[in-house]
Amino acid sequence: MKKKPSATGIFFSMFLRAVVVILGIVIACLIFALVRSLLHNKGKETASTGTGSSVVQEAQQDELLTAQATEAKTEAPKVDYGIKIAVLNGTQTSGLAGAWKEKLTGLGYTSVEAGNYMAEIKTSRIYMLKEGAGAELKDMLHGATVETEAIKKDDTDVDLSELDVIIVIGQDDDILGAN
Repeated sequence: MKKKPSATGIFFSMFLRAVVVILGIVIACLIFALVRSLLHNKGKETASTGTGSSVVQEAQQDELLTAQATEAKTEAPKVDYGIKIAVLNGTQTSGLAGAWKEKLTGLGYTSVEAGNYMAEIKTSRIYMLKEGAGAELKDMLHGATVETEAIKKDDTDVDLSELDVIIVIGQDDDILGAN
């Protein structure tokens, strides 16, 4: 004679079957998601480059971001040079004096003003109005000439009073690339 199954036995038997069915559904969903992801990435790869790999592109972007972060960490420490500078644009490139102002400010020059020079020049000029002020700036400018006398007020739209150095940026130092 057969034994009648107990309520506990029936419960565990049903529980085990339910767990197996749920695991089967979860595995099927995971396989579906994996296949869909692979097909989606392959479509992106073909659409974006035709022959290249999106994984390679992502790796290159990651390397670029890492390099930029490292470069930002290794910038020169900011030092206040304590001199008043006017950077004048002596080219037809719009915004060049502002770009040089940002560059100098990033290097620690705290009192920098940007403006325009009324003539166009090829080689930059540094006007040192205070003895020894800004001597280190010559290394940043390609072949800049150093002058000791000030420019005329009519040659610029900047107030020249109380300046230590005036830099007139020429075409040779066009950091915006519009040579």
